Amino acid sequence: MASHKKQDYGKNLLRNNNALKGLEHWEILEQGGDGFQVEESPQGSKPISDFIKHKRDGSCWATSHGLCEKRQIVDLKEAGYDDALMDEKKPPIRVREWYCSRSDCGCEYHVCVRLLNAEKEELDKWEFTDTKDAGSDWIKVKKIFIDYPTGVRYIEFKHGGKDTQCWAGHFGVKLAMPGVFVDVKKKSTSRGKRSASGKSDRNLIKNTCACDGCDFWEVTENGGDGFAVEDEPQGSAPIKKFDTNLPEDAKCWTTSYGMCKKKVLIDLNAEGLDGNLIDEKRPNIQISEWYASRNDCGCEYNIKVGLLNDSKEEVDKWEFSDTKEPGTDWYQASHTFSDYGPGVRFIEYTHGGKDTKCWAGHYGVKITGSSVVVAIEDKSSTSSSSDED
Repeated sequence: MASHKKQDYGKNLLRNNNALKGLEHWEILEQGGDGFQVEESPQGSKPISDFIKHKRDGSCWATSHGLCEKRQIVDLKEAGYDDALMDEKKPPIRVREWYCSRSDCGCEYHVCVRLLNAEKEELDKWEFTDTKDAGSDWIKVKKIFIDYPTGVRYIEFKHGGKDTQCWAGHFGVKLAMPGVFVDVKKKSTSRGKRSASGKSDRNLIKNTCACDGCDFWEVTENGGDGFAVEDEPQGSAPIKKFDTNLPEDAKCWTTSYGMCKKKVLIDLNAEGLDGNLIDEKRPNIQISEWYASRNDCGCEYNIKVGLLNDSKEEVDKWEFSDTKEPGTDWYQASHTFSDYGPGVRFIEYTHGGKDTKCWAGHYGVKITGSSVVVAIEDKSSTSSSSDED
């Protein structure tokens, strides 16, 4: 009789998910060009630690001018998730990975995750492909399987890619931090992180999911037909398929054929975050939101977050922009500020975009789930995060 291995709940089920052991635990399917290579620090790209919440070893896999592809199959029972648990509870299965190009060469990337039964026959599948120009920042791709068929016993995670220039060496897509998680609900605990106001992971942005239109935001550009709010994303997948933590009534903003931008200014002192505490602790400031194109029109997306001092002068900033072809998937833009300069008293958060075809109406980028969290480690905590989600 199988028993639950509670220590595995919530952990990353992929072995050697940080490339520190080379290709160990992975099955190589394609080794084109000069094959896979492990880079202790990404060559020709920014450090992955600039984009994830928790600092850790920044190793990655790099691909070549021919297709490089590998996979890993997770045995759920071996990991402590017995058949009854999977069939009765059907816990969300969350997968993710980071990828990027080099500064001097574009890349092609793909990932395919399949849920398999006891005979390793496919029950459900998710695939994603992307092509990036040279100089792309690290991008996180994420999917949550919910309401999947009964009988899931294995999870196959397959990923890879190549460069776009056919250059000898390792100029292809870089892969980092792949993850497979089975989200079994655990009893609540006071351990972990808390914000400086004492509330755990409190989002400092008001009206994060468009439930109040554009209230609490300052619209700085309203090009084309301007911003609109959609109760359900038109021409895109439901956002809840990608983030089950968003409110049940989450809506989204959508943009038009002219540039649409809005911003919010967060006063940290007014939010109960004392300036002296910020300067002494320099807590991580975590930024994230979701964006998507429509199935019939591509989009341009951009976000800029600035950390400002008392005089509202910039202490640090993060900018990200992306252009998406027509499609229905949602993507998460995220960044963590750490080791920033002293004197941070305000956070200015600006986002927006437009469509790529100049169509009247609202065919531009969709945005929701905007988040700013100032997190301070709870000194009384004895627990540690098993992985970044």
